Amino acid sequence: MTLAERARADLQWAAAYWPDLYGQRLPGATPAPFRRPRLTAEERDERDHEAFLERLDRTADAIGASPAPVRVPMLDIITDLLADIVWLADELGLALACPVLSPPSTGLADARPWLTYALARLAEPGVSYELALWAYEQTRALVATIARALALTFDGQALDVVCPWCRGVTPETPAGGAMTWRVRDLLARHDCVHGHPDRRFCHECPQQVVIVCESGWCEPPSKDVGTWWRGCPCWPLYEWDWLAKRVRDSSEERTTT
Repeated sequence: MTLAERARADLQWAAAYWPDLYGQRLPGATPAPFRRPRLTAEERDERDHEAFLERLDRTADAIGASPAPVRVPMLDIITDLLADIVWLADELGLALACPVLSPPSTGLADARPWLTYALARLAEPGVSYELALWAYEQTRALVATIARALALTFDGQALDVVCPWCRGVTPETPAGGAMTWRVRDLLARHDCVHGHPDRRFCHECPQQVVIVCESGWCEPPSKDVGTWWRGCPCWPLYEWDWLAKRVRDSSEERTTT
């Protein structure tokens, strides 16, 4: 596939998933799976300080918190994506000397007309390699943002588990307790040969899914791990049942001691 074809595939994928993304703005929609944010010690301290200052501002007469009628974080994602898509469509239209579309009426307008417009522009015979490369960089970021918002990819997902070997010891948490396990597809960065914009969303491409302890300090005995990836111990899919039992046993040991 050429770069222009890859960018077009990205845009088609984004258009297909836009209704799902738009529906996530409502509290009644089925939420995407929760993923624990990976915060540094400095980010946690900053959040704690902001919460402390907010509590200082509260008085007995202050209005209490109430749930928003929409999911505000999802609204932010939708409006930011819409702005990026409109900008992409306008830049392609200007570069190819084509009339551009009128701007959206609101920040929550349907982005698919601009996605369709960009698709048509990338099919123009005058698309240069440089323009196609630039467009592909933008569409890659677009796909990644939508995939994260809808939890369509598990690669990099953090597991709510403390490693039974390193006990969650990291440079940021020397006392342990950090969630250091991540689900990884070791082949995720390879290109899809079936025409999909992202290999992780292709059901035909083979996957090599593992759990990796990314503490940087984890060294299980050889009998407990037979595979390593980038210097980190990892456990393939067929070992997950054994791994779950090992975590349960470790948790029971900590409880009884």
